[in-house]
Amino acid sequence: MTTDAFGLGRLEYVDNIRTIWKHEAINFTPWLAENIDVLGQELGLQLTVQGHEVPVGDFRLDIQATDEHGRVVLIENQIEASDHSHLGQLIVYASGIGASVIVWVAARVREDHRSALEWLNSNTPPNVSFFAVEVGVVKIGSSPPAPALKVVAEPNDWRKAVRASSGTISTLTQQRMAFFERVFDDLAVSYPVIHRPSVQPENWSSFAAGPFGNYSLTFSKIGLRVEIYLSVGTAELTSRLYEKLLSSKTSIEASLGFPLKWELLDGKQASRLAIYRDDVNFDDQESVAEAVAWSARRVKALHHSLDHDLRTLAAQIKAQPAAGGGSA
Repeated sequence: MTTDAFGLGRLEYVDNIRTIWKHEAINFTPWLAENIDVLGQELGLQLTVQGHEVPVGDFRLDIQATDEHGRVVLIENQIEASDHSHLGQLIVYASGIGASVIVWVAARVREDHRSALEWLNSNTPPNVSFFAVEVGVVKIGSSPPAPALKVVAEPNDWRKAVRASSGTISTLTQQRMAFFERVFDDLAVSYPVIHRPSVQPENWSSFAAGPFGNYSLTFSKIGLRVEIYLSVGTAELTSRLYEKLLSSKTSIEASLGFPLKWELLDGKQASRLAIYRDDVNFDDQESVAEAVAWSARRVKALHHSLDHDLRTLAAQIKAQPAAGGGSA
């Protein structure tokens, strides 16, 4: 592989993605359902597949999912350029299943279709969001091909949130949303591996979801929390992932350079690895800036040290529920 003076190769796009996925329904849709976290990362949502090829009247929806807010997510795929018929299908399917998030995935999204989705985002109820995502395949030299997804149309979440609340979002909620945006601004420059999520009017913002769960920034009752939220589908599987990680607690915390709170959440199908600090004083801009920098550093450390092992272990536990496997 040819590299430049900095050791960097050249990213190349595979001209025809049908060399990878020959058939949309037989190959691409099942692949996307199995690897839904790839799409979720681009959208900034934690997606859980509920089914694919879902009957809606006389037709079949490619993928139906839910996000971390419990909203119904509709995903319609094309492995060619977007067309008018699929735009109509999106509307029909959305009304048929009561979808709040509508995602159109295509090899190329035509400009008139982008404009149509932007118009829908501006003129539909604030709890309904339309996305368009272009899918491609890339490689560097002789490396294995990899999927490349890019959001090309999306709602203005801040404007939607304000409309949803009729202008009644509290000052504290606005301050927290602005705080999350500043952390993701920092990460976009210093650690662009993490895709920017959609910030919602909540006291938390989750991101970088995978088969293990997701990462999250949370304003809790006891302070600001940066965490890895473990959720593998069932309490039993999540507990096994938690115990596997806990067995390597010493080496994990040594690699991070700071201790974690290991929280097995009773009665929930989830667990948590977290670090806390005092709540943010939004009246003190120096305090806010310090908390933003602290949060970004902790996110980078957790993701850099643990993300690969988290994804590997969770996939192994899901695939072999009787045996587990892997090491942290």
